[in-house]
Amino acid sequence: MNELQRKQVESGLSAEERQELDYLFSELEQEEWAMLNPAIKQMREEQQHLQMSYGRLNAENALLSAIVEQQEDLLNRAKVALAGLLGEHKAIQSAYERIRSQSS
Repeated sequence: MNELQRKQVESGLSAEERQELDYLFSELEQEEWAMLNPAIKQMREEQQHLQMSYGRLNAENALLSAIVEQQEDLLNRAKVALAGLLGEHKAIQSAYERIRSQSS
């Protein structure tokens, strides 16, 4: 094949030689494809698996984000409730102290 390629560059090929060179290239391409096809198939399967995992993880991430938002909302409402309860406790404590100071 190398000799045919060299001859093509130097002086051109006859029709028969060109046909032989085309046949050798075809054979080479078929051999390469036979060697590469299993690896390409495996890579495609891995890519498909990764895409499925990516989709699943994206869906899970969306659900977790919603839960985080709910937790943040709950925490904010708890802070407001606590502030209200502490204010109420302070008012009760003040009333208690007033009553104690008046009876002393």
